[in-house]
Amino acid sequence: MPAQAWVTLIVGVLAVVGVALTVRQRTRADNRAQSWQRITWCLERTVSKDDDEATLGWEVFGTVARTPFIAATDRDTLQTIADYAAGPAGLAQPDDTDDTGTDTDEEGPR
Repeated sequence: MPAQAWVTLIVGVLAVVGVALTVRQRTRADNRAQSWQRITWCLERTVSKDDDEATLGWEVFGTVARTPFIAATDRDTLQTIADYAAGPAGLAQPDDTDDTGTDTDEEGPR
């Protein structure tokens, strides 16, 4: 095989490898962007006054946070968000109410 044929073959192989790596990187970036859009959607739901919507937000958040498309540093960020929300000053605390759990009226407790 002449030298020119070898050069053409090597350039062709390098071009194919370059295109494959570009497609792989673009696909990964698109998947990460989609994951962050889903996480944003979830976090918007978690602060809802509707308990069912907030629960759905947290359940989907947990599922999306476990996807392989999220980098380790992003996963640490998501863990910090979840830890904060579950902590004493977080989002998951019930509202303070005046309800003491007893039901009294003029006749006494029921």
